[in-house]
Amino acid sequence: MNIGLGWIIAFGCAIGGFIWLGGHIDQLWVPQEYLIIFGAAVGTLVASNKWRNLKSLSRAFFRIFLPSTTGKEANLGLLCLMFELLQRIKRDGALSIEADISDPKQSELFAKYPAVLKSPRLIEFITDYFRMMMDGTVTLGQLESVMAQEIEVMNQEALEPSESIATLADSMPAFGIVAAIIGVVHALTSIKTGIGPGEIGDLISEALIGTLLGVFSAYAMMLPISRSMEQLAAMDVKPYEAVKEILIANYSNFSPMIAVEYGRKVMFTDQRPTMTELAEGVMATSGNKLTG
Repeated sequence: MNIGLGWIIAFGCAIGGFIWLGGHIDQLWVPQEYLIIFGAAVGTLVASNKWRNLKSLSRAFFRIFLPSTTGKEANLGLLCLMFELLQRIKRDGALSIEADISDPKQSELFAKYPAVLKSPRLIEFITDYFRMMMDGTVTLGQLESVMAQEIEVMNQEALEPSESIATLADSMPAFGIVAAIIGVVHALTSIKTGIGPGEIGDLISEALIGTLLGVFSAYAMMLPISRSMEQLAAMDVKPYEAVKEILIANYSNFSPMIAVEYGRKVMFTDQRPTMTELAEGVMATSGNKLTG
């Protein structure tokens, strides 16, 4: 994610412009205003979310600064795994992968794809639906429906952190106004102490820092965080959508090659291996050609 670089540009231009106008950077440091605004923001965030979502939010926040675990290499491993599973079923029957599906951690087949094994939820998703498909009592419509429902739940859970931050971003300007009003009240009540016009002006300018901070933090900080979390959520769901399309295509009697191609097409273009890369990956891991 480019959020770090974006923040450097935003902060640099805002502070640089302020100094260029003749301001002094110490004038922007009013800790009382910061406490009011960010304290209210944290309190609102805690009050409006369940602990489950707060935990998800903290994980999602740190993830935006880390390299993504979902990429072309991981997706290539997933597609190769799905092809090999379907190829074995076609060649040797469903019983040939029963041991692999029952205990993927001990499976030599799954062990060839460590990038996939790093995601326990994805492994569970794959094995659950292979079991349902191998059971033979589930219709195509039923299989597609239940997979779509589970993916929808995953998508809703993945989007909760970004939605919470987006709601908080909408509130930040209001918190800035609250901080500014408190500062103005303090400035006006200080008049009776006999302070001069210059000191009153300093207090008013400090109060207005609250409005500045509320608006800037909303649009330059919170919204980029929300958008980055939303993009990560979309990336996280794509492997599950690919598995769904592959299994539906296989259930519709397409060959393993065509079924895997259905899954490949739903991936984002920058994370989708080419057909050549997929064929090379299949040959390298299973020794089979991407045919039939």
